[in-house]
Amino acid sequence: MKKLALILAACFLVLSGCADYVGESRGAQIEVVPVTYSMSLKVKPDQQDKARAKLDGFINEHWQYVSSQGATIVWRTKSGKEVADMYYKQLLSRGVSQDKLSIEQGDAGFGARFDLELKTTVHKSILPICDYPRVGHYSELARGCFSESARWQSMVNPEKMLTVSPPAQTESSVN
Repeated sequence: MKKLALILAACFLVLSGCADYVGESRGAQIEVVPVTYSMSLKVKPDQQDKARAKLDGFINEHWQYVSSQGATIVWRTKSGKEVADMYYKQLLSRGVSQDKLSIEQGDAGFGARFDLELKTTVHKSILPICDYPRVGHYSELARGCFSESARWQSMVNPEKMLTVSPPAQTESSVN
């Protein structure tokens, strides 16, 4: 019996000495930062067409963000309100969801020199640069770095992943 235990212990030591240690994999460190695109205009009564042309250019240039993330229109004067109402209706007619659009009256202060402001906020993912794996160097890199980075870059609304809580665990009885 003593001899059998000694043989088993020797086998265990020999076999465990040959095993590679594979470290725990950690996810990539990801930062989600808001990026705001905005345009502020002074709408002069004799140059409303010029102001509308600039707003059209801004909306067309940032259409992918305005259509997916929505926009906020802030007006401060009567002429700004007229243009804001027109663009609110125009964005609704172009297919932007009503819950993604907001129109607000701005207060006096630093921005009071402008009659109208149109802004959209997009959340971008900042991801680590993945090093290339090397043959024979196991567990030196964060495994899954490429796939995790690609997944976060492909998200339209990465900020929603940060506010979602994990699903509630339900207890089930075992008979």
